[in-house]
Amino acid sequence: MKAVVIEPLKENTLHIENVEIPEIKDDEVLVKVIRVGVCGTDKEINEGLYGEAPQGSKFLILGHESFGKIEKIGADVKDFKVGDMVVATVRRGDDCINCVAGESDMCLTGNYKERGIKGLNGYMSEYYVEKPENLVHIPDNIKEEAVLLEPFTIAEKTVIQVFKIQQRMVWEPKTAIVFGTGPVGLLTSILLKLKGLNVYAVDRTEHIDDAKAEIFKRIGINHINSKQENVIDKFKGMQIDIIAEATGNPIVFNECLQLFGVNSVIALLSVTGGNFKTDIDVAKLNYDMVLNNKLIVGVVNANKSYFISGIKDMQEIRDKYGDILEKFITRRVKVSDFNNSDLQKANFELKTVVEFE
Repeated sequence: MKAVVIEPLKENTLHIENVEIPEIKDDEVLVKVIRVGVCGTDKEINEGLYGEAPQGSKFLILGHESFGKIEKIGADVKDFKVGDMVVATVRRGDDCINCVAGESDMCLTGNYKERGIKGLNGYMSEYYVEKPENLVHIPDNIKEEAVLLEPFTIAEKTVIQVFKIQQRMVWEPKTAIVFGTGPVGLLTSILLKLKGLNVYAVDRTEHIDDAKAEIFKRIGINHINSKQENVIDKFKGMQIDIIAEATGNPIVFNECLQLFGVNSVIALLSVTGGNFKTDIDVAKLNYDMVLNNKLIVGVVNANKSYFISGIKDMQEIRDKYGDILEKFITRRVKVSDFNNSDLQKANFELKTVVEFE
């Protein structure tokens, strides 16, 4: 079968490799891949920045945003049948108390593995084998957008955790700012809009493509280009209840600290890179956060519960906004044509997917 592989920690080694179709055990299923999403993580792994092959292997099969159909089931599998459409989770925990409790996204040790990233092959192959407990059923009415479920779970986790945290008080949030209009940022904006908030999506895009323009219009999200408008001046004097930072830009994080209001939350969804230094007045920040009950929370990965709740919210979005999530898929590439340059092009697309059918 065809598989998209890289040699970890070496630059630009992505290529198509012919590998054996894996055999299943009695407690496993064989999934035929339909499509796999491409994201910045795949690009960074191909750049040699990180990534870890399975033990004893030279190569790592890429891809963690999956969608497929079960083709074969083991004798002991009870909850799935041949023909079921599925998405697989990504992280496999260790024996820490959080992982044992099903919260591998809250792993205490860092000794987890991740499909297509760290120590386990991913889903960018014609078939993969998985245990049923790592799969979720995909209803027929969201099969076209289901490949977005994995990035959607990061947005899902963000919104759920923010609202859980704010159970600390009587809270009626009205306004949210989301920095970044990549897939995760834009999906977070949609979920916050679904919660009834007035949402501002901020980016530095010179030209908004047709897909994003339609999403903003149909969902009712306010778009702001921070190259054209000063964000600090724009929101001066406004009560901002939720800020989601999904750019990974340390300058933007500095802006977030100046914007969040009384009793509000900043959720950080991206890791800031580089050696940027800023003159943050830590004493003033401490004073402001204490006296105004402010909170900053980091969000990474998502356990199976967010995949399950994400499916429900995807269905609600489908009911309310029609096929809007399908608009995220702006480029499709056949697996036989997929190469290094496609990872670079994916940076300029809302969502590139690799098609296996």
